[in-house]
Amino acid sequence: MARVYFLYRSKKETAALKVRLQFKEGDSKFFQFESNTQIHTSRKFWNETLKKKRGLTASEKNEIASVNKKLLELEKLIVERFEIDMPQPEDNQWLKQVLKEHYTPEQKEKFYPVYLTDFFDAYVRDKKELNDLKENQRKRINTTRNKLKRIEKELSKKYKIKDVNDDFKINFIQYSESKKYSVNTQNGDFERIKTICRYAGQRGIETNPRINDIDFKIKKEKVPKIYFESHEIEKIEKVKLKHNYLENARDWLLISIYSGQRISDFMRFNKEMINTDESGRSFIVFEQVKTKHEMYLPLRPEIKAILDKRKGEFPRQISDQKYNDYIKEVCQEAEINTICEGKKRICVEPDKSKATKYDYRNVLGKFEKWELVSSHIGRRTFATLNYGNIPTPDLMYFTGHTTEKEFLNYIVRPDYDKAKRAFDSFNTASKPKEIPTLSIIKNDAVNQ
Repeated sequence: MARVYFLYRSKKETAALKVRLQFKEGDSKFFQFESNTQIHTSRKFWNETLKKKRGLTASEKNEIASVNKKLLELEKLIVERFEIDMPQPEDNQWLKQVLKEHYTPEQKEKFYPVYLTDFFDAYVRDKKELNDLKENQRKRINTTRNKLKRIEKELSKKYKIKDVNDDFKINFIQYSESKKYSVNTQNGDFERIKTICRYAGQRGIETNPRINDIDFKIKKEKVPKIYFESHEIEKIEKVKLKHNYLENARDWLLISIYSGQRISDFMRFNKEMINTDESGRSFIVFEQVKTKHEMYLPLRPEIKAILDKRKGEFPRQISDQKYNDYIKEVCQEAEINTICEGKKRICVEPDKSKATKYDYRNVLGKFEKWELVSSHIGRRTFATLNYGNIPTPDLMYFTGHTTEKEFLNYIVRPDYDKAKRAFDSFNTASKPKEIPTLSIIKNDAVNQ
């Protein structure tokens, strides 16, 4: 019978364990194979901590559990391989080879399909292996693939990657319009398809040259964006709400307005994130999920007031979907009912009883403002109301934007409002008595 032992044989304080396989051939003496593992630990842990029965700290318990799991997995592997291979005493390299195969498995050549919807899975697989795929990206890719499958079913055709050409684009647009998908949704799906086709080309799959042409795209349409005016924020703050869940959502909405953060960030806020420096200045310290930037967000009085009424705690965390639903209720109660142009998600299936998840669209129209409210409105309100009052680089730091062009997409004041601000700025500034003449000054010194 084969037995497996693990030993700490190094003189160093931290080292990899050795593994010894001991077995007996018939009635003869015992034989053994020995090799190095990749299970690293310390001399103190192996000789002392692992043998302790009481007084273990949480970290020690975790380390013991982790090491024991690795030891059991490796022992099981060695015994199973021994029973299959039945190595002889002279096969003194057998154990080393088993561990080599375990730690450096031979890479199998990846298979890449030539059919478009099939390749989506290969793309997701590769991106996951590289840890280069966020959950929201995976969901969008899955949505686009499912849409393609429905197109193929309707047309009784299975597209290859090389079939993504102008005819494909026409069929894609016709199907999308028949199902009432917005132009911007079509644009997003089409860009995703081109990205995956280009990736397939990099992996040796035949593609159509059109995917690289600048005009091979579906143009986006401009969608009106909404934000809260100052008087509307005041109405939200003062409205009497009947239910606790609406109070909770209202407080998160105000935190969003006064922090300018994405829902993936502000919905994670907790009191442990608040740090106060030696001068008494308090900040919410966290890492943005999307950008991975470490943020020091000043704890504004408006947010502190929310925490004070909750005994220092942030509101209860809720799901993105519930938050979006609840803040619409809050704004309806606050009578945020100005008629605005925007997109509202509605069911396009006439028979609502037959509606599926594929029958909902963001439809452009004129609605009461509360109907158009979503989680992004707080962030957009923060950027818009503070633009011109706080230096743009500081605002960009708070919102996490890296380019001014990207940041300015959040500024939704009408052009007339911008013009009035510029007029007031020009007329309050002191005017020079005469316009100085500009001249070029030559200087042999280094330009300052």
